Amino acid sequence: MGLAKQVEALLEYVAWTVIWNKYFAIIFLVLGLYLSIGTRFFQFRRFGDIFYNTMGTLFRKKSGDATDKGSRISSFGAFATALGGTVGNGNIAGVASAIAIGGPGALFWMWMAALLAMVTKMSEIVLAQTYKQRYEDGSSYGSAAFYIQKALVEGRGWKWCKALSFIFTVTMIGSFYFAPGPYTIVEAVQSAFKLSGGTAIACAISYTAICYVIVLGGIPRIVKFAELAVPGMVVLYLAAGLFVILKDIPATLDAFRAIFVYAFKPHAAIGGFAGVTVMRAVQIGVARSVYSNEAGWGSSPIIHASVDVDHPARQGLWGAFEVFMDTIIVCSISGLMVIVTGAWETGRGGAGSIGEALSSVFGPFGGVALAFFLVIFSLTTTTGWFSYLESLIVYCVSKKTKEERMKYVKFVRYTGPLVPLCVSMFFFYHGTVPSTVFMMLDIQSGIPVYVNVIALTLLSPIIFKKIREFETNYLDPEKAARKAAKMSKAKTGSDPV
Repeated sequence: MGLAKQVEALLEYVAWTVIWNKYFAIIFLVLGLYLSIGTRFFQFRRFGDIFYNTMGTLFRKKSGDATDKGSRISSFGAFATALGGTVGNGNIAGVASAIAIGGPGALFWMWMAALLAMVTKMSEIVLAQTYKQRYEDGSSYGSAAFYIQKALVEGRGWKWCKALSFIFTVTMIGSFYFAPGPYTIVEAVQSAFKLSGGTAIACAISYTAICYVIVLGGIPRIVKFAELAVPGMVVLYLAAGLFVILKDIPATLDAFRAIFVYAFKPHAAIGGFAGVTVMRAVQIGVARSVYSNEAGWGSSPIIHASVDVDHPARQGLWGAFEVFMDTIIVCSISGLMVIVTGAWETGRGGAGSIGEALSSVFGPFGGVALAFFLVIFSLTTTTGWFSYLESLIVYCVSKKTKEERMKYVKFVRYTGPLVPLCVSMFFFYHGTVPSTVFMMLDIQSGIPVYVNVIALTLLSPIIFKKIREFETNYLDPEKAARKAAKMSKAKTGSDPV
């Protein structure tokens, strides 16, 4: 066995036997189920309210309530930034790699994890909003590190929880510096335009330069870019994907059959696909769901904590919808594309599989379109994570003055984009295949999840209390007022003039 194969075997062992072992995958699903039961399956009972108070706000005039007042960014801005941070490599290259490793059944378990994770992410945001740190300049920061410190270390006197804050912060910072954006760009442009290695690397360097332009403007510029780029790119990607899927209805029906059958049945080797057990499909599906929608990871609540709202759970609604949009909608499109077209059977995974799926319908233009999608999505992911990193750095130096805090933040802004570029070029130089790269990402994303699972479990009574409070004092009165307004309008409209 060559060195490359030995490294790949080691990574596979660490990813699926140590970190995302079969017990932890089940524990993560059980946590989502526990939070769902504790909130009386809020994500299903109140899905109408979730949509009305998130995307629904974009189609009606602002009501002038207390939401977003005094915030540096709006609720939609936080949503767009968080969605931009999640919709990207994980939804395109990551989903294709998950199916290349775990077979079509992995997509089913991504769905299951996401449906439960809607309330998991909402819970994280509720805690981040409740325990966020406010500063004299009006700025506010929050993350799992903050709510562990304030609620568990200071609130309950559990000094051992300081270790949880430390582990979360260090591994999340590592997750940022290990971002695969430039690597995915190289893979995509090479596949689309048949470029030489040197030219592809030049594209990755140009991508990093664009990141600098956005990041150096701080969180306001990052959010503005996300607000402009994310909605349009998601719509275009979904349109292209739906065309591929619906072009061959019999193949689409076969794809759905394969997803449900192989979610509960081992899949034999086929083509370049090595074959998997049911438990491996569960492990990969759950792990890739977390990497894609980031529920339980503790990343998205960082930007959501920057918004000032009238109740912590109101911002949590955006998190629940974020998971639905990210995994149930976008990841499903990616997964179905590679299954319908058979591109997953090569076992290679990565953005190239999506490119093959698009090219099978759109010809050479498919690869070009993929490169365009990946550049924009990778930019929103990389820059969105800078907003997370800023909060993590602020937590590390929270006791220092504003001027001292900003020195650390500026250092990260000026040096941060270079590390992912160097890491990506290392992978590219050594010819690392995408599925191996994403196994590395699964390893580093798993450790913060362990910490967050513990914190969410310990703080679940607060989560349940806050969500019940929000339903009783905010959602129910608002719903009654809307119903009364509709009845009044209908009665007025029916009366003779």
